[in-house]
Amino acid sequence: MVLAGCSGMGSTVFVHRDYNFNFVEKVAVIPFENLSNDQGASARVTHLFITELLAADAFDVVEPGEVSLALSKMSLTRSDMISEDQAKQLGKALGVQGLILGAVNESSGLRSAGNGETVVTLDVRMVETESAQTVWSATHTEGSKGFFSSLFGTSEKSQSEVARKCVRKVIKTLVD
Repeated sequence: MVLAGCSGMGSTVFVHRDYNFNFVEKVAVIPFENLSNDQGASARVTHLFITELLAADAFDVVEPGEVSLALSKMSLTRSDMISEDQAKQLGKALGVQGLILGAVNESSGLRSAGNGETVVTLDVRMVETESAQTVWSATHTEGSKGFFSSLFGTSEKSQSEVARKCVRKVIKTLVD
């Protein structure tokens, strides 16, 4: 019970049971929304996500500049406001089978009784561009304190380390 209390939250994952992910060769990562109070969180996490997705070697990934250009041409400024038709158009314009959209729900340093902890929560999904259906979605929360750092007061992870670990765990639900 002590171990369970100190571990992080597990991921919540949705995978469309009838979708064949072998169809996806190339994806575009749309800049993540920022729902946290940390002003730079979405840009940092979007870049981390692209790097970790490339490192996973699961899909080809469209260059961020190409994605920004296509979004600009379609006058899209918020990824959470992409309609089905826009998702299909964006897929054709970028030559991708999947759009990855996400949000940084939390990116903060929590302070409690003199102790600090960094917490990052991501909510990411893949929309298939032919039907504009969500075929995968995952939410994960990661904190800087693990069991041993809580128990023995050892050093905490930086915000960047926590974000990277959170991103890796989200991507693992997609590529494994």
